[in-house]
Amino acid sequence: MIQYFEEGDRFTWIRDRDATGETMTVPLVILREQQRSRSKQAVIAEDANSKKLYFMKVLFCDEMDRFYVEKESKVQLYSPFIVRIYGGMLDAEHDRFITLVEFLPGRDLSDLVSGHLLAGRTWNEKIRVCNTIALKFLCGIDHYMSLYEEDPIIHRDLKPENVMASPDGSTVKIIDFDWVHLHDSSATFSGRREQKGTPGYADPKYWNSYICRPEMDIYSAGLVLYFIYTGRHHFHGSEEINRYMVGDSYAYTLKEMPGIDEQITRIIARMIAPEEERYSRISDVIRDLTAYLEEKGRMPELPELLDNRDMEDVVRFSYRVGDVKYSPYVRNYRFVPIEFGTRQERSQNGRLSDHIMSFYRVGDRIRAVVLNEDCHPILTAREDRVSEGDLFTYAGCGIEVTGIRHGKRRKRV
Repeated sequence: MIQYFEEGDRFTWIRDRDATGETMTVPLVILREQQRSRSKQAVIAEDANSKKLYFMKVLFCDEMDRFYVEKESKVQLYSPFIVRIYGGMLDAEHDRFITLVEFLPGRDLSDLVSGHLLAGRTWNEKIRVCNTIALKFLCGIDHYMSLYEEDPIIHRDLKPENVMASPDGSTVKIIDFDWVHLHDSSATFSGRREQKGTPGYADPKYWNSYICRPEMDIYSAGLVLYFIYTGRHHFHGSEEINRYMVGDSYAYTLKEMPGIDEQITRIIARMIAPEEERYSRISDVIRDLTAYLEEKGRMPELPELLDNRDMEDVVRFSYRVGDVKYSPYVRNYRFVPIEFGTRQERSQNGRLSDHIMSFYRVGDRIRAVVLNEDCHPILTAREDRVSEGDLFTYAGCGIEVTGIRHGKRRKRV
């Protein structure tokens, strides 16, 4: 008999040990159910101690089903543009596999765009938000694809419903790695032969195959960009979907995008072109879109990207992590990652992250980017910049800004 979680249930989630032998235990209280089917359930749960919210995905499984769902639980990537997945737990007593995921309030891209909820009163303001969302979405793809060049991670189900975003584009995260191809995994190529992806977004050439290539996600990403900029699905209605599924030129030809600059349409057209004409690397898509936006003066400020740009003057920026003080010279967009002890120490209680937060420079200001949801500002004097005395905390450890001094860069002798 299937035993679903009910509101008010208490459950201790314990991450299955990975190759490092690390574990993570979270005492949970079930708050509400989000979705239920015969074999799946999704609930919102709260840490009984810290009150932190989690999204919990439950699969009531036989051995074969568990073989597939375990893949998503292993997608533990640390990027501001990818949902945080904490791992999985097999509850053998009730034949269910439970994946614990970062809770993301808000709407997915489909609801946000279709509901005309993007921030901005004018067309140009809304296009700026579209540019921001598009770039962050592409950077999330680049993060997981660039980790392993020989056998890259492939999402295989990129679509608007699998991108969470805030109305102003400040938050953009790729979610739902159910059908992911993991690096160095045979799970994609063995077992059941099933269609992967969503009709209208998956490359029809690979609809019923085990092949996993970066071009598959690039194709789907191009159709997501079309949706971001036009508010419409590129292929819609049963007649269009059936025609696209044939996999002829119709599936690889971009429709008109009224009101959208020709440079953007050319980029998207190349993303969904036949494979021999398509971008082979998502980094090339980012390069071309960034070049266009900079040329037009429309490049949004994306502090999470922290590009390196050399400046003549420097800022001597001092901060303290616990009892240890650091005083780096900061040029424009200098990346200053905050790290905690050894890798093993940073891994305790699921807190593995080389980049807890970062300080960077724009003009004469220092700003902060929080890259881990367990890091929080405690005391900040201003929202638009970092000031002396500002205080952040992570895992009970304080991060304090102790000094900001401007000066000229010293020349090497």
